[in-house]
Amino acid sequence: KAIRAMLDGGKVASMILWGPPGSGKTTLARIIADMSGTTFVPFSAVTEGVARVREIIAEAGTRLRATGRQTILFADEIHRFNKAQQDAFLPHVEAGTIILVGATTENPSFEIVRPLLSRAPVYVLEALSAGAIRSILDQAMADSRGLASMDVTGDDDALNFIAEAADGDARRALGVLEAAAHLAGTGGIVNEDVAREALQHR
Repeated sequence: KAIRAMLDGGKVASMILWGPPGSGKTTLARIIADMSGTTFVPFSAVTEGVARVREIIAEAGTRLRATGRQTILFADEIHRFNKAQQDAFLPHVEAGTIILVGATTENPSFEIVRPLLSRAPVYVLEALSAGAIRSILDQAMADSRGLASMDVTGDDDALNFIAEAADGDARRALGVLEAAAHLAGTGGIVNEDVAREALQHR
């Protein structure tokens, strides 16, 4: 509700999204960028360093001056940055050069520096329910960007099995579904046996 109110108010602020893998942190950040008309720039603290952060911030500053368009810097696994690296975000967040959206699977109270937490409230995402994951699987089956082009059919037992086995992780569920679809082949049927095999070989 707080994020919805922020979007309705027309102003997006920095935030930390805390939740388990596959709970929608990256997707939510992309939705916020789309709805607010800001530029979305993803960054992984696992594979990229401070030099890349400086590049993004410089580009964001140029974009803001030239077009007035703000930039969401999405820092995935932000807890992987040490204290000094996290502190480097502060002046740019305060100046409004970037809107920082950090994502973490670890408790921010222990992993994120206090000055950053005071400027970026924490929003908690829960693991997805099996019903929510089933809805995501149904969409993937019907979407041309998903599996619709393969003309694969999934029976209810198989899709429910995948949704339960994913343990709240939508990314895992989609990976299993994709593997099952390839095992079934174009025009095939994903039944529970195929789903179980896909889960083992994912």
